[in-house]
Amino acid sequence: MLFLWALALILVLQEQDLLAAADPVSMLPGSLGRGSWCNEHDTIHKRLDIIEEKVIKTVEHLESEVKSLLNIISETTSNIPIAPGTPLIDIFDDTS
Repeated sequence: MLFLWALALILVLQEQDLLAAADPVSMLPGSLGRGSWCNEHDTIHKRLDIIEEKVIKTVEHLESEVKSLLNIISETTSNIPIAPGTPLIDIFDDTS
């Protein structure tokens, strides 16, 4: 009878080892289980979301600044008086 109890104990321990091998997260040394790395993962995603929002706002701000500067340049160049007989030069003409 003692032999059967010992055999049953060995089988139970082997089954637990097989289940533990199927779940590598629980076998990591120093791991507190799924909660620890899951919380870190969520924290990283929250930080990335904040960074993404800041980047989008910065790009929108820079786009508005560039549009404003282009409008100022356009208004300035259209108001410059050109002396008669002065040849017009297209600065964007690529002669190379």
